[in-house]
Amino acid sequence: MIGTGKGAHWAIDDVMLSRYAYYLIVQSASPSKPIVARGHTYFDTYFVVRTREAELIELEGLSASQKRIRLRAQIAASNTGFAEAASGAGVVTDRDFAIFQDHGYRGLYAGETARDIAARQGVKSTIRSLTGWTASNWPPTGFVPRRRQPN
Repeated sequence: MIGTGKGAHWAIDDVMLSRYAYYLIVQSASPSKPIVARGHTYFDTYFVVRTREAELIELEGLSASQKRIRLRAQIAASNTGFAEAASGAGVVTDRDFAIFQDHGYRGLYAGETARDIAARQGVKSTIRSLTGWTASNWPPTGFVPRRRQPN
């Protein structure tokens, strides 16, 4: 029984929902309601965890070289997106890109530059050693630089 606004009581049936049904309801409801916001948080966390678990299970059956190939492909795709975002932000020349890249490293590695990271890891300090890009494969396939707009 549930109470109504005028003090009456109304009998309702309990309904068991599947996880998918609950997900659809939560996604279509207003996140300004606390219960819906909690549902969004739950499903965001749930899907992130399940996706990562699936990735790990998928990688378990691969050899070390197959894992490296898979990870290189993922990094290449990420780097292409990164290059497109940089271009959209007005990074056009090689020097602009080097500065942009170095600031990215500083943000990710507590102020360390690409040279600092390379020295700490004992590798050559080049964009190639850190990203896999060389003059022959830069720009990434599909990358179309945009001209910087005058202020």
